[in-house]
Amino acid sequence: MKLSQAKNIVKAAINHAMSLKDGRDAQYLVPYLVSGAGIGKTTCVTDIAKELDIQCSILSLAQYDAGELAGWVVPSDDGEGMERKRPDWMPTEGKGILFLDELAQAPVANLNIGAQLTNERRVGAHHLPEGWVIVAAGNRMSDRAGTNNLPTHLRDRLMFLDIEADLDDTIAYYYSVGVDERVCAFLRFRPEWLHKFDRDANACPSPRSWERVSSVLSWDIDPVCLQEAIAGQVGRGGCADFMGFLKLYDTVPDINELIAKPQSASISDDPAVMYAVCAALATRMNKSNAAQIVQYLQRIPQQEFAAFVIKDALNRDTDLKQVKAVRDWVMTSGKHLIL
Repeated sequence: MKLSQAKNIVKAAINHAMSLKDGRDAQYLVPYLVSGAGIGKTTCVTDIAKELDIQCSILSLAQYDAGELAGWVVPSDDGEGMERKRPDWMPTEGKGILFLDELAQAPVANLNIGAQLTNERRVGAHHLPEGWVIVAAGNRMSDRAGTNNLPTHLRDRLMFLDIEADLDDTIAYYYSVGVDERVCAFLRFRPEWLHKFDRDANACPSPRSWERVSSVLSWDIDPVCLQEAIAGQVGRGGCADFMGFLKLYDTVPDINELIAKPQSASISDDPAVMYAVCAALATRMNKSNAAQIVQYLQRIPQQEFAAFVIKDALNRDTDLKQVKAVRDWVMTSGKHLIL
């Protein structure tokens, strides 16, 4: 499924859990996001917490000793016996998400503790407070990311959500955080480079690594260093194609001139150039120039290009829906292109 679909499911599970008071264990579903590395599982969960205005506490079970994870056993205050201290990672108040990140990387002893936590919302005598919900995430066994087989009693307590990289989801996220438009344009042109996991490679393309490429592009370094830095993020193959695309990007007509004269601006026959132009238009569209950009888009024979400009622009700025030209295009030319 898409990450956006998984996000909707996780949100629903959280809202349901928070509506309960002293509910049965079976009513507290625990979503478990499973995917290859770099898809955006952690960002998805932290974004949900921000949207719901609740806390998000990330707990990596693999980073704890089993005794520390469960809470140290110490002499009781009265000296008559032993007691288990409340673990320092366990919240005591408020509302939030306890996010069990990289769950499958934890050793079996820690996974057994996680099983009690996910099923009974407690560790020993210490209970997770009302208002807190559990969400988990991990990589697939096939990725060789240091993962372990989850014990069957833990698997039975999770709701598995298998996620694949999705271009539209990724581009929407990129525009929301200001990723370089050249990265967006390249992935629209060559979507096969969005996620190519190679467990034997030191670096390979993923939504996360391409976001880091955007940061590299902002560095003031010479072309050779730039190429090496990008290759260090997405591998040699993805880097070679991307560097070639950057050279083509430099030949794109002046975008400001195009917006100023939408009826006479040239339309390239080269698909790569058009992907570059459209990515630039999606980045620059605002309420004052949207009508002119729509005029240009209506002249493009392949209206799929226009669709991704409008879609990406709306993902970046939902207020553009108020522009009449945008609404008209969506209701006419884009009626069957934007879902």
